[in-house]
Amino acid sequence: MTNLTIRFDDVRDRVVRVIDTADGVRVPIYLVRDLRGRVRLSVSDEFEDDTPVRNALRDIGVALHETLGAYGYPADEAILFIEPVLLERLRLDAREVRSGVFWVDRLVTGSAWWTVGSPDPNRRDKRFTLYSVKGGVGRSTTAAVLARHLAAGGERLLVVDLDLESPGLSSALIEPEARPAFGVTDWFVEDLVGQGDQVIEAMTVVPAWAHDLDGEVRVVPAHGREPGEYLAKLGRVLMDVGDPWSLRLERLLSRLEERCVPTIVLVESRSGLHDVAAATVTDLDAQVLLFATDSDSTWTDYDVLFRHWQRQGLATKIRKRLSMVSALTPELDTGRYLEGFRERSWDLFRHVYDAIPSCSDSDDAFSFDLDDNLAPHHPIAIHWSRGLAAGTSLRALEPTVVPQAYAGFLRWFDGLIAVDGEGAP
Repeated sequence: MTNLTIRFDDVRDRVVRVIDTADGVRVPIYLVRDLRGRVRLSVSDEFEDDTPVRNALRDIGVALHETLGAYGYPADEAILFIEPVLLERLRLDAREVRSGVFWVDRLVTGSAWWTVGSPDPNRRDKRFTLYSVKGGVGRSTTAAVLARHLAAGGERLLVVDLDLESPGLSSALIEPEARPAFGVTDWFVEDLVGQGDQVIEAMTVVPAWAHDLDGEVRVVPAHGREPGEYLAKLGRVLMDVGDPWSLRLERLLSRLEERCVPTIVLVESRSGLHDVAAATVTDLDAQVLLFATDSDSTWTDYDVLFRHWQRQGLATKIRKRLSMVSALTPELDTGRYLEGFRERSWDLFRHVYDAIPSCSDSDDAFSFDLDDNLAPHHPIAIHWSRGLAAGTSLRALEPTVVPQAYAGFLRWFDGLIAVDGEGAP
């Protein structure tokens, strides 16, 4: 190994270059970056006695040792021959970087940001994730307003509190004495021992304020009536046992949808870049409302995420799901504020828009002008309101306050759910 100082950000490109110049390997290769960031190759043990393959892999191991510095392994430790069942496990988290060559990041957290789930054409309800990189931007209030508004119009709502480390939505929507016996965290720990279906029947409640609406609202809290050993349960929610976390979450939502038969599902995500947030944004086949304020820290954090999608080749899979929400839009100088917001949002979305030459007239490109009010980057404004900022219970929102803050947002949302022209089943 040379004395090169290699940085983490350079590792993946160096590994791929080594693979591109390798000769004689015609078997599937998994490039596995471990928890320390070091890389080695995993190959099925059925090729362990294949001399040409072993020789070719040895050459790759030597090249990786020479080019990766501290992020490499000694050449005789750089290749692992493993059982096919373990390769199948790797395949769940793998991304193909070349034909027959797959990249796997073994992470403590953040792994779900590397995949984007496929749409389910058989699901009849519509899912929406309320997400932000920063907290305190009104996601819980918006979920409450949407639930009341849509149920008043006859929709059947399932509202799921997945902000598990700060579960304010369920407390704000459900009367304390009416909280169901179990919640999201209860299901995840019971599911680890095969008892998830035994608690699913007691995870939802119809709040008292929703009884007189034309539709229905069912709320799934983060935890049940008695939190019990909540911190111990919380530490087990993200365990990948049998299935990855994102698949377990999908299974939970599917079970709830089978039971409640909603027309619309609202999921309040955890804020930030944690796995809980990742799964709700990328893997749930949901339209994602990205809440933001026009602050440098917010745009910087979103830029990290959008650049990641661009770098990993996920832009085309995720971009049609995204809609930008201008949260807490100020009362004063609103027009100028939204103009600045739109410009910074457009700069962000250009990471996932197609680059179109000025001479092109392609109708297939996914790109939008700065001022296109139908574009994903165009801000849907929710206005700051003293009534909403006063800390009143979401169960008793003042009727005159909601139109002031949400009139435009609710019109936009009604148009969004009516796009396909389908009514409630």
